[in-house]
Amino acid sequence: MTTTYGHLTWEEVRDADKDRVVILSVSATEDHGPHMPLDTDTVLGMAVAEGVAKAAPGEVFVMPPIPYGFNEHHKDFPGVIWIQPETLIAFVTDVTKSLAHHGFRRILLLNSHGSNHPVLDLAARKTVIETGIICVSASYWNLMSDRINEIRASELGGIAHAGEFEAAMYMHLHPERVDLSKAATQNLHDPKSKFFNLDLAGRGGGAMLMRWWSEVSPDGTMGDPTVATPENGRKFLEAAIEETTALIREIRALPILPRKDHH
Repeated sequence: MTTTYGHLTWEEVRDADKDRVVILSVSATEDHGPHMPLDTDTVLGMAVAEGVAKAAPGEVFVMPPIPYGFNEHHKDFPGVIWIQPETLIAFVTDVTKSLAHHGFRRILLLNSHGSNHPVLDLAARKTVIETGIICVSASYWNLMSDRINEIRASELGGIAHAGEFEAAMYMHLHPERVDLSKAATQNLHDPKSKFFNLDLAGRGGGAMLMRWWSEVSPDGTMGDPTVATPENGRKFLEAAIEETTALIREIRALPILPRKDHH
């Protein structure tokens, strides 16, 4: 049976193993510096999801991606398509409730755009409350911080947005679409900061401030794409697929527990 949800017939959906994990990749269409395309988040998120499907073909279905996200803070850069968080939560939960209606019991909201993280967390929680199924949200880079740091060539702060991590993976997948001759280092990490961390693999500082992107980045980049290589991109992507596959297997093993109303 195909792992691509959109390629299934309605009879195949009816007869499918409903404990397969349905992966819904949610991304964004936005600036990624002058060196990378607007579809970066969608391309990378789907590469992870489809890689999981190849690694565990009997355990998942992969939904068509949602290529728009919560990113209005990027709109000073041409090309950005932004969705209000309330709209995105409602849209995603309509998708998950549809899947639950058809009998699917396990869903992963796989995030590939940073500011979607709190939105998808809420969408997953709403899904659980309204349907009783298991719905998990995860940003794939958060599953692999140690492995990112083993592979990277950039200093702390070099992996934030359109930096080494994303540029390397996109170069591995579609080298013709990435032009590092237009890239520049925009490392804004402050090593003296105790609470603010500007690196996806820096383990966080415990506080979050999201400014208007044009206030902090002159070209839409945050990080250091100049050191990206296709070889490191392959390693990043393989690590992302391996860790996400491990998460899928944990989700499949989770029991669906009965509620106990103590009123």
